[in-house]
Amino acid sequence: MTTCPSGQITCPSGQHRRAPLLAALLLAACAPTPTPSTGPAHRVVSQTVLSDEILWSLGPAARARVVGVSSMADDPRYSRVAGQWPPELPRLAVTSEGLLARDPDLVVIASFSAPEIKALLTAHRVRLLELDSFTGFADYRRQLRLLAAAVEASPAAEASIANLDRRLAALAAHRPDPAPTAVAWGDGHTSAGATTFADVAAAAGLVNLPESAGLSGHVPVAMERLVAWDPEVIVIACPAAEADDPACPAAEARFAAGPGIAATRAARDGRIIAIPARDLGGTGEGMIVSAELLQARVLAR
Repeated sequence: MTTCPSGQITCPSGQHRRAPLLAALLLAACAPTPTPSTGPAHRVVSQTVLSDEILWSLGPAARARVVGVSSMADDPRYSRVAGQWPPELPRLAVTSEGLLARDPDLVVIASFSAPEIKALLTAHRVRLLELDSFTGFADYRRQLRLLAAAVEASPAAEASIANLDRRLAALAAHRPDPAPTAVAWGDGHTSAGATTFADVAAAAGLVNLPESAGLSGHVPVAMERLVAWDPEVIVIACPAAEADDPACPAAEARFAAGPGIAATRAARDGRIIAIPARDLGGTGEGMIVSAELLQARVLAR
């Protein structure tokens, strides 16, 4: 298994997982075709970390309609609801025929989910809710409303959105002046415009240097270019579930000691900032958490 970078969704790796699905598709073609469900969903299978999180946040009535969550729902490296869904609730891999055994009337997938699973579910006339964009707070609001409408929990979604907007307003009221320049960097890539980090940086009151340079998306950047940019803040991920985990300052120290990094303003001023990977790479609640952590660290210096 591998993990998709956007939306944190488990993806297929290897042809060995495709043969059972292809066989299931052949059987489905010969079986009677059921009528797809319409209206509110009562048996929901979530196949993305984001929908695992949103469905949990919508409250007990929405949770009662969930009959399966993603195989990564309990992984604290990716999920903010790790350990919260009841243990008896099946954790289902996106390429598992076990999805059909749960008799779902709605399966939540992503635009980059495996085409085999889309074909399998479509052949069985299972309704799909496809999350198709993961670039910031506007997408998160839209996905909250989509999922809430499907499980008749719109008031809970609107309450979550109102809380999100209050937190964004609080960040806006405390933006650093002047706005520091920032770069998010990891594994030789940076997050430029049209990414969740672009929204996180703007919310925290920072200037995302790659975006200012006209770059868009997640783009490869050599360490030499990062050093030449000489940002005031460098944001990295740390392998921890919480920001106060010792793994985060340890990651900052290692990165600051790297070739060339010590000469940057970020390293000299103690502004190498490590944020838990599940938040920095998140497409839901993790975004606002990242923005709050980032602004607090910047203002503390």
